[in-house]
Amino acid sequence: MAKVSICIPAYKNPVGVRRLLESICIQDYRDFEVVITDDSPDDRVERAAMEFRDRLPGLSYFRNPSRRGATGNWNEAVRHAGGELIKIMHHDDWFTDKTCLGRFVRMLEEHPEADLAFCGSRQVMLDAQGNRTGEEFDRGISREHLSMIEKDFRDLYIGDYIGAPSATIYRKGAPEYEERLTWIVDVEFYMRLLAKNPRFAATTEPLVSIGVSLNQLTESCRTDGELNVREYGFVMQEFGLEKEKKYRDKIIAIALKYKMPYSSIASCGIPAGEYRRAAVKKWREDMVFYMGVAYRKLTGRR
Repeated sequence: MAKVSICIPAYKNPVGVRRLLESICIQDYRDFEVVITDDSPDDRVERAAMEFRDRLPGLSYFRNPSRRGATGNWNEAVRHAGGELIKIMHHDDWFTDKTCLGRFVRMLEEHPEADLAFCGSRQVMLDAQGNRTGEEFDRGISREHLSMIEKDFRDLYIGDYIGAPSATIYRKGAPEYEERLTWIVDVEFYMRLLAKNPRFAATTEPLVSIGVSLNQLTESCRTDGELNVREYGFVMQEFGLEKEKKYRDKIIAIALKYKMPYSSIASCGIPAGEYRRAAVKKWREDMVFYMGVAYRKLTGRR
């Protein structure tokens, strides 16, 4: 049985799957299996995967008999995993260099008290066809945010300081991803995992490269106000976060960002007065900002 299951939930992205599998082929750590679950309506991903069957003898491919949706496909991939460690990799992400999988594994081997480990990431811009455009930058958790979630994992509600699922590795037996969520499904998963065991290991090294493009699911979710309010409200109620102001401030800020009415968050136990005060404060801040922009345009000052 392989030590690590590299789980790839794929959907209509043969270019990304090829790039990811190529990055797996060169890993110097070899005790792994590869599980691909395909939610695609055609065989393009399957044909891409089969190109690697000789180079990756531990590769298994499964076509979902009916569409599972994004989060359902994540769970489907993990259900097929036989390894002790789960390394989920989304189809538009890849390992940054040949040492990365081994470094993921070492984080959990060196921290047996932890069930979760995560890394920094290299954000790589992709075009509509999934090809690299040349723009990229590295990001990783700051010391401040690391300290925050060490003290209280619930502060992940304020910001996803861990990052994309591809930046994580965890021990088998973790909870499944919540299929009622689409946008902050990873945050909710990390919070449930850390609720069971708050210990984790981390590095800021970019062990994975995250493909970023405008046609990703995350981009459509980012602009959907109703989805954001609904999902943050779900997580707030799941963890009882409405009792603390810093978490109420978060969902109020989200509602105001998307110009959602008070009624959209009232069921979360948010006092109407808090919402009104925050709305007035934001209006004043916006007015100061736009007046500053107008002044700079009129005067030619930067």
